[in-house]
Amino acid sequence: MELLLLKNVTDVGKKGDVVRVRDGFARNFLIPQDLAIPATRANKQFFTEQRARSAARKAKEKEAAEKRAKELKDLKITLEVRAGEGDKLYGSVTAEDLRAALEKQGHNFEKKQIRIKDALKALGTHQIDLEIYPQVKTRLTVELVRQA
Repeated sequence: MELLLLKNVTDVGKKGDVVRVRDGFARNFLIPQDLAIPATRANKQFFTEQRARSAARKAKEKEAAEKRAKELKDLKITLEVRAGEGDKLYGSVTAEDLRAALEKQGHNFEKKQIRIKDALKALGTHQIDLEIYPQVKTRLTVELVRQA
C-alpha cells in the first residue's frame, strides 16, 4: 500500500515521504496512529501546498530575523556588577542576567538564544552571540563595570 507519512517513522521514512508498506502494517498501525494517510493525488497535492506555505512562512521569518539582527548589530549593554581585587567578579554573569538587561532595553529574547562561550567572570568588554533565528546570529557587546 502506498502511503504519505504525516510524521517521521523510524525505519519507514520522514514526514512528507511517499512510502510503500505492507497492507496490514498500514491498516493496523500507521493509519490508526495518525502516522500516515493514503497517498492519493489530492493528499499529495495538499501536502505539496502545505510544504510551499511552510517554506514561504520560514523565509518571511528569516527575513524579519535578519532585519532585527542588523538593528541589534551595534547594541551595547553595560552592567554594574560587584567585583573584588584583580577585577574578578563575585560569581559570574549568566545568560539570564543578560536576558534581563536586554529586556530592560526593550529587546525580548529567551535565555537559550544568548550564547555565552565562557562564563563572564571579569570586568571589561565581552562579545556575546545572540541567535535570533536558526542561521541568523549577531554579536552583542557587554561591558561589565564595577558597582559603585
